[in-house]
Amino acid sequence: MASLSGTAIIGEIMAHEPFEKLAVWQRSIELVESVYLLTREFPADEKSGLAATLRRTVTGIPAKIADADGQDDPAKIRQAFTAARGTIREMQTYAVICRRMRFLGYFNYTSLRRRLRKIDLMLGSQVDFYQAETPAEKPAGKPGAGPPSRRLAA
Repeated sequence: MASLSGTAIIGEIMAHEPFEKLAVWQRSIELVESVYLLTREFPADEKSGLAATLRRTVTGIPAKIADADGQDDPAKIRQAFTAARGTIREMQTYAVICRRMRFLGYFNYTSLRRRLRKIDLMLGSQVDFYQAETPAEKPAGKPGAGPPSRRLAA
C-alpha cells in the first residue's frame, strides 16, 4: 500500500468531508439562527445599527469555517480557522456592548457567551491540529486523531 504525505492526507480528509458535516460549522450555523432571533427584539433604532452589525459578523463565522474546508494547504486551513476565532472575539465584544446597552437580558447574554466560548474551543482544537506542518508533529496513534470537529455534533 502506498503511503501519502501529510498534506495529501489532509487534502483527502478535507475533500471527502464537506464542511456541512463539521460539528463546529453546525454549531456556528445554530449560533447564526440564535443571533437573528435575538436581534429581532432590539429597539427599532438599532435595527440598522448594532443588530445589523451582529448579524453581519456572526455569519462570518461559518463562512470562514467553510473557507477552511476549501483549502489544501494546512497553513491556509489554520489561517481560516484562526480568522473565525477572531470573529468570535468580535462577537464577544458586541455581546458585552449589547448587555451594557440593555439590549440583551442576563439569560440571553450568558447563553450567547457560552455558545461563543464553545465554538471558540472547537476552533482552537482545529488550529492546534493544523499547527503541525509535518505528519510526525501531529498527534498519532489515538483514536479520532483526525481534525476534532470532523465528528458530527451530538
